[in-house]
Amino acid sequence: MASTNAVWGIEVGQCALKAVRLRPTGGDQFELVAFDLIEHPKLLSQPDADTDELIRAALDKFAERNEWQGDKFVIGVPGQQTFSRFTKLPPVEAKKIPEIVRFEASQQIPFDIEDVVWDYQVFQDEDSPDIEVGIFAMRRDLVRRQLDFYGSIKITPSMVQTIPSALYNFCRFDQAADLAEGQATVIVDVGAQNTDLIIIEPNSAWMRNIPLGGNNFTEALIKAFKLSFAKAENLKRTAATSKYARQIFQSMRPVFAELVAEIQRSLGFYSQTHRDVSIRNVLACGNAFRLPGLQKYLENNLSVDGGVAKLEKFNHINASQTANAPQFTENIMSFAAAYGLALQGLGVTKIESNLLPPELARVAAWRKKQPIFAAAAAALLVGAFIPQARSTMDKNALETEASKSAGAEAKRIISTAAEFSKEFNQVATDTTAKEENIKKIFELQDKRGLIPRIMTMVTESLPVDPDVAAIKTPEEMKALAKSKPRNDRKQFYLDSVDIEFHKGIDGFVRQDESPQGNSMGGGFSGPSGRGGGSDDTSATGDPGFYVQIRGRLTYGARASDVTSVIENEYFPALREYAKQKGLGFYMPDEDEKAPALAKGKNLAALTVTPVSVDPSQASGGGRGMMLSGGPSPDMNAEVTDPVTGEPIKTDHRFSFGFKLKLGEDPNAGKEEADKAPGQG
Repeated sequence: MASTNAVWGIEVGQCALKAVRLRPTGGDQFELVAFDLIEHPKLLSQPDADTDELIRAALDKFAERNEWQGDKFVIGVPGQQTFSRFTKLPPVEAKKIPEIVRFEASQQIPFDIEDVVWDYQVFQDEDSPDIEVGIFAMRRDLVRRQLDFYGSIKITPSMVQTIPSALYNFCRFDQAADLAEGQATVIVDVGAQNTDLIIIEPNSAWMRNIPLGGNNFTEALIKAFKLSFAKAENLKRTAATSKYARQIFQSMRPVFAELVAEIQRSLGFYSQTHRDVSIRNVLACGNAFRLPGLQKYLENNLSVDGGVAKLEKFNHINASQTANAPQFTENIMSFAAAYGLALQGLGVTKIESNLLPPELARVAAWRKKQPIFAAAAAALLVGAFIPQARSTMDKNALETEASKSAGAEAKRIISTAAEFSKEFNQVATDTTAKEENIKKIFELQDKRGLIPRIMTMVTESLPVDPDVAAIKTPEEMKALAKSKPRNDRKQFYLDSVDIEFHKGIDGFVRQDESPQGNSMGGGFSGPSGRGGGSDDTSATGDPGFYVQIRGRLTYGARASDVTSVIENEYFPALREYAKQKGLGFYMPDEDEKAPALAKGKNLAALTVTPVSVDPSQASGGGRGMMLSGGPSPDMNAEVTDPVTGEPIKTDHRFSFGFKLKLGEDPNAGKEEADKAPGQG
């Protein structure tokens, strides 16, 4: 139900504060009551900028020059500070969805669930049993920091929403005429530091934050023309009217290419996982699209039937002097997120999730109801005098037969209430069963950090090439590629990390297997042939996990080189990491059930094979980790590293697994005693 009061939507971006104030006028139309655009003296991302001071100054100016008392506020938080994940649920009853979503959130959010504020949104077509859920989360300390800024000017937001979700809400509501079943619209919002890519369907969404933005164009100008950051930023903003527009465009062309490559990779992944959906058009947002040639470059390089169009108007805002103001129309591409935030406050959007901490949401709800409570108190005060005025009449009425009957009924009700009170006291004193349930819940919470800690062990133990670790820009990576051959650089890319829990990990038998190439060891196997899982009743021994790692390594010309790195560097680093106390698990040295080929070692199914050609996994440069999936395209195609231009056919794909046991290592104390001087 749409609100009848005015609502402010506010986004504090890297360049400026953008605010929109809307009021409903009937139907699905709204009045733009006011707007504000307050540019920061410096970009928040500039090295010498005091971010907190700049944000406070912008909000102080907003509070001084706008009428906002009594209005509702919905504020936006940057996409790069938030976590968004979309997952499909099995067909279940609606009442079971919250329980399933909470479990999914605890598994997928990469922080302790108590350290984040999170919410979710259900996407479901009325005619389909399929259920998709969007999970949104933000670290509690970051949310508090945002709220403190507004608290300094006495503004209490009613909702906190991510900027990508606000952009989805804007497009889903305002551009609904362009949305049809089986088709999707893509929003590309280029900010100063990051680019938000949002794919909108009528009953679904997909979001990605790309770490490229306007600052990358500025840095390209700094290098090309040897300018300061401030002068390069000004040159970028005036590029369209500069007589050196062609030279400016040429200097920024590599950034254009890198941005387009990331967008293409995202759209390619989406198309692979949503084969029944076609991408209809791209809607460009953000003032970065004022750059000469950016829109045309995207249009020429993205295979989208509807092309790339800049945002030019909001379809559901009535024409008015405010809506036609030059400052608003000229900067309309940067107001889309603020518009979407205000629409959510008016109750007309698809995504209704709210990252406002629950304790603060209750305070806001209480303040909203204060006028009602005041009116009720006044009514009670007036009513207190009525019995006194009618006391004589009531006394006479009590002498009738009807009053006697009412008195008997009152006694019966009091007696029944006493019985209920007695039963309640009995239940309140017998809390044993409840305490057992509470203990079980706490036991489950104690184990929730195991999976994140295992993932941390897998990534932190990766061998690092010191030359690659020092790389900070694509240009530096290209220079390194010229001076140091690809086969000499130890660059790891992780495709997947599979973690399976087993009630009895000791009883799991290894089998020699070679799913992708030449096997250098043995593999774990359960009744299914690839590891049983938590329901494996044949397993014996201590509970634990089987961890299977698959990835790609650029180093070495032969499979034996990769095998050596895994066995002599990566696996020992994993073993050393697992010796830390307090992890909740440890890595046993040997496995009695290992087959002969594994030689009893806790290193399973080490396989190495030349890399399969898969453009979705051909990520370039750096020491980063890449998790990807999906079917592989033409295996005979020549695939090159998009950053360095090197062919990746010399890389090797690897796979291996190992066992972890729950608890602390029983041999840890013995090893320390053996190392102690003067003993044993």
